This record gives sequence, structure tokens and C-alpha cells, in this order.
Amino acid sequence: MLERWPEISASSPDGAIWATTTDGTDLRITFGYGVYGRYTETDLAHQLGRLGQAMWIALHRSRAELHERRLASFRVVVSPDRPAEPAAGQAAYTEALNGVAATGRSPDGAITVRTTGGLRWTVDIADGTLARLGEGAFVSQAASAVTAMLGDREQQIAALKAEFLDLGVPRRWTEALNQLRSQNRARN
Repeated sequence: MLERWPEISASSPDGAIWATTTDGTDLRITFGYGVYGRYTETDLAHQLGRLGQAMWIALHRSRAELHERRLASFRVVVSPDRPAEPAAGQAAYTEALNGVAATGRSPDGAITVRTTGGLRWTVDIADGTLARLGEGAFVSQAASAVTAMLGDREQQIAALKAEFLDLGVPRRWTEALNQLRSQNRARN
């Protein structure tokens, strides 16, 4: 029987905004009663950036715990005297993975979400957005921006895997992906 991902949630530093997901893609954002209208764009951007970090950590802790539970169901095997040497290129891959800078924008362009390595999150909200959008519309736009950022991140990780882990991707494709990546960085 496959184990479902548990529900993961976190709150903003001020405790007024909550995010919930089960698998990292079904993000739900909720504001406490009446607090949406009290934020400025700058304050809300800060709270959402910190909320993104908290969710990222909670998601990865949950995945690690699930992995540990799955491993515990297998028989224990005595470990070798020395730890296994890391695979060639593993350190470079890990460093590149921690440096992945992904960006997502809301469909209306008013909300931009950025992350580097998953742990540093920045949210930018265009001036006048809160006055223009009601809470429901804002939540929808913000969730779309996060989804776009996660998609960007996954594409970059796929390119890194092809580059570092020798998945059989032709060298010219990897070079083309690297060129596109550098062009995208120059635009952002």
C-alpha cells in the first residue's frame, strides 16, 4: 500500500498567514480573519517570503521522515567499516543544486517569487496590488507565482542532472540548456 504524503503546513512569522500542501504542488494560502487589508505590499512580501522558507523546510523534513519510515520497514544491514566515497561529481552537483535560482511570476505580473537553493525566498509585490486585488484573487495570483517558480526550479534541476549525473543526454543538448540558462539569468 502506498503511503500518502502527509499534510504539511506552516505559518508566517506574524502568525496571520498559513500555507498548506500535501505534495508541494497543491498549495493553499489562508489569511486570518480581516488581516489581509492591514498589510502593505512590503510587509506582506516579507511575511510571504518567510512563509515560503518555513514551508520548504517543513516539506523537506516531512519527506525525510517518510523516507526514514520506509527504510525502517526493511531489514537492517550491517554498514561497512568506512562510509562509501561520494560518486564522482556529486559534490559539484550538490553545490550547483544549492545555487539553483528560480523565479515565478503571477499571471498578472504583480507578484514575483524567487528562491535560491530552496531556502532563500524573496517575494515582490507591485505597488497598488493589494488595493486592486481582493484576498481571493491575491491568493490565486500568489499560488500561481509559486507554481511557476517551482516549475522553473524543476527544469533547472533536470538540466543539472543531465549535466552532472550522465543520464545519457547528448552533450549538445546540455550545452544548449546551459546557454539558455545563462540568457535567462541575464534577463532577470
